[in-house]
Amino acid sequence: MNYRVTTILLAVALLFVLGVSSTHAAPYFAASPGDYDFGTHGTDWVSESPGKVALTYKGWGAIFRAKTTAGQYWVHVPVPFPTRIANSLMKIKFVEFCAQSTNGASTKPVRMDLWEYSGQFATKNISWPADNAKHCITLTLTTPAFHQGLGISVLLKFANTTDKITMYKAWVRIIP
Repeated sequence: MNYRVTTILLAVALLFVLGVSSTHAAPYFAASPGDYDFGTHGTDWVSESPGKVALTYKGWGAIFRAKTTAGQYWVHVPVPFPTRIANSLMKIKFVEFCAQSTNGASTKPVRMDLWEYSGQFATKNISWPADNAKHCITLTLTTPAFHQGLGISVLLKFANTTDKITMYKAWVRIIP
């Protein structure tokens, strides 16, 4: 490779690593202490019982349907987030997921559990509206707490094998 090209590539790499002087860069603004939100796309949802639940991924989420019998089946999604920012441990303040049922009166999410590697740390029974609209369910922790990871599990209740539930985004709000 030509030494000029190599020199230019090295200079560009150094700019990325070392940054540019503040006289040539955009003004620096320190983030005020507060909330940080991290989300995951709806296509990250998976079924705990793939033999019993049909799953179709779309660009916006995951569509679940009972394959052979009505019943209750768990689905799960990981929500990655930094556990430490600027040398401060991050605490989970609340989490949320969004979903839509084709028959909200009888096919719906009924429970949400929150997990980290060491086990379950929160649960919430869900009162789902009897309609076919999109809804977001939030679980707010009474006291924000540090957790080393976050997995959201949702128990889906299917009244039959034709109704569907679409799982959309999931996200977490963390604070220092």
